[in-house]
Amino acid sequence: MKAEVYSTTYRIPLTDAQQARLDRRWPDGDPFISYEKIEALLEPLPVEDLHWSGHTGQFLYFTVRGNDIEGTVAEVVARLENKLGRV
Repeated sequence: MKAEVYSTTYRIPLTDAQQARLDRRWPDGDPFISYEKIEALLEPLPVEDLHWSGHTGQFLYFTVRGNDIEGTVAEVVARLENKLGRV
């Protein structure tokens, strides 16, 4: 038997500006950029467990599954930088 890495959880540090974009709210209190919007942005990539919160520090967490983990992470970072701004 041989074990292979199939999923890995990553943490991306967010700048103050990126965190501020994620923290923005509509007048009714709903987030301007919701989890659903970020998940849709990352489709069809094999990404799960997306999470960010002021309680966990300025980080965005996600789990990547599949055979091309490094390629998927690079694509996730590129898409997030396009949406939230570069570091």
